[in-house]
Amino acid sequence: MEQILQYLFANLNGATETAVLFILVFFDTFLGSLWRKRNGIARTSGGGLGGLITSIPLALMPIVIWAFTILISYVPTHLGGRDFTFQPFIFDVISFAVTLIIGNYMLKSIYANMQLAGMDIPKWAVKWVEDEYHVKLQKIETEPNAVGKESEK
Repeated sequence: MEQILQYLFANLNGATETAVLFILVFFDTFLGSLWRKRNGIARTSGGGLGGLITSIPLALMPIVIWAFTILISYVPTHLGGRDFTFQPFIFDVISFAVTLIIGNYMLKSIYANMQLAGMDIPKWAVKWVEDEYHVKLQKIETEPNAVGKESEK
């Protein structure tokens, strides 16, 4: 256990946390696009692009916190009359907590998109993603149809 904690402490920083969140954004976007295609909804609709526009800044939050940590560690203590120093560990904990919160949000979205695309999700996740599923389901009614589906009618 101690080796795992040492590995995480050495390698888990804002950049790696952001990379993990961007992997989740990729899967969320892919699955959201898949169920939109299967339902004949335009992929460039407000819900599809709006979700991507929301997810990208959220995924960048850990690296912003990490960059702030780097910046503040180089600022001299006499600047601005601050008489204390920042401990980077505090920002690592904050960054990790932010990553967990955003990761939870993205995993809910991924599972809801999987369910909407017709894939099976684990039984324990059905209740967990129920609210996200219904929000996405209501968006279908207000989004425009895909061009290919309209021309077939």
